[in-house]
Amino acid sequence: MNGRPVFFDFGGTLCESRADILPVFEAAAKRAKADLPLEAYLRANEECWNELWPQAPALVGRIPSFADRVHEMALRRIGFRGPVDALVRYIREEATSPRWHRPYPETTAVLTELRARGVPVHIISGNVDYLPITLANLGWSDLFESVTFTQEVGVQKPDPRVFRFALDRVHQQPTGAVFVGDSWEADYLGATRVGMTAVWLNRTGGSAPSPCRQISTLLEVPPLLSSLDSHEQHPPR
Repeated sequence: MNGRPVFFDFGGTLCESRADILPVFEAAAKRAKADLPLEAYLRANEECWNELWPQAPALVGRIPSFADRVHEMALRRIGFRGPVDALVRYIREEATSPRWHRPYPETTAVLTELRARGVPVHIISGNVDYLPITLANLGWSDLFESVTFTQEVGVQKPDPRVFRFALDRVHQQPTGAVFVGDSWEADYLGATRVGMTAVWLNRTGGSAPSPCRQISTLLEVPPLLSSLDSHEQHPPR
């Protein structure tokens, strides 16, 4: 296996996706001993997120972070009179905890194997500035050559700018890179449109909208890379 770089999506690909954010807010409020109206807060949070999103790229690396600002803004919007700073801190701690980001059973072993074989691994995630904290809490900070999250670009996948941003960051041409993700539209189509070798991680066994390169588990990534390399070295005649 050579050093062909592999870019992975995060949620739903390396870790189980958190479908419902309310339990995170509920856990944080419990820790803060605060009476938080969850449904009202969720609505305000979504509103504040959308309002602050145009500033998102400029807030990368800033303190308070983009996500912290959203939470504080939403709490004040609903007239929350409790400990705002403490609750924002607890939300951040909960949102980045492995409790809410459970790696799939094969994830760490596959990433470790790829690294051991000299394959650079990267992340392109539809996430914000909490992602590096999450990776650190998972013990994965040293596994990835680069980590790109959509807040840095200010648009969401499948916008090609997200993928190009990640590729440019490591001076990589799209034709030499592989992208693995669980979303047909955001991941597979997005990566395909910029010229990457896209792989749809289809864990549920659903039907693909059109013929594509797909796998059902990350365990299939190493042999897939070997197959791609072999095909390049010995193209059909």
